[in-house]
Amino acid sequence: MEGQRRKPAAYRRLSDMLREAIESGEFEEGAQMPTEAELCERYGVSRHTVRQAFQSLVADGLVYRVPGRGTFVTGLSKRGKYLRSIGTLEEMMSWTGTEMEVLDPVEIIHDEEHATSLELPTDEVATLTIRRLYEGNPFVLTRVYLTPDAGERLQKKKLPKDGPGTVIGTVESVLPSPIVGASQELTAIPAPECISRHIDCKPGDPLLYVERLYYLEDGTPVELAISYYNPSRYSYRLELRRGDIH
Repeated sequence: MEGQRRKPAAYRRLSDMLREAIESGEFEEGAQMPTEAELCERYGVSRHTVRQAFQSLVADGLVYRVPGRGTFVTGLSKRGKYLRSIGTLEEMMSWTGTEMEVLDPVEIIHDEEHATSLELPTDEVATLTIRRLYEGNPFVLTRVYLTPDAGERLQKKKLPKDGPGTVIGTVESVLPSPIVGASQELTAIPAPECISRHIDCKPGDPLLYVERLYYLEDGTPVELAISYYNPSRYSYRLELRRGDIH
């Protein structure tokens, strides 16, 4: 009937119910989900509907399937844990749904190692320290290194002490040309004591360590961000997209 809303497809209703059950903690991280037959009986749906619902949850990163064994919860979207999916530079430069807190404001220091990473002619580099929170809980501490010029412009720009903004987004607004790319390295390290107390984990706990270098169109580096993530509160998902097929 015209003007009447159509009900969501059966598989979508089922996937929404299963998603809510996962996020509410009914199914813990690593737990096996009910079988297709059990879900068919419980919800009065077909096996095809259950398979479509599982496919939707797999696409969202909530569950994974092991042939011959069943479907298991990834734990990537538990409440209080930030799931970040990245497919473009714009997504890499944004932190939707989080807040930034400045721990150490911008200052110019002598640091040969990081000045070299930014390809600077001297050992002077601008730096600041921030952490980011999700649902009020800190999950990452980042030490940012900038060219002295960008650092001085950032000081005049008066980066807000906290809020949903980003350092790199603010930095780009004071640069002569836009940021066009970034390279990054990821690894796992034991949490240093000076870091762990800022992101609510214990010294020695495994952390996700990320170094990310942003650069301009001519290849000039403008920001080096070194981040320490608490993996119990953060998950990183990279989406790869196939180029044009001729």
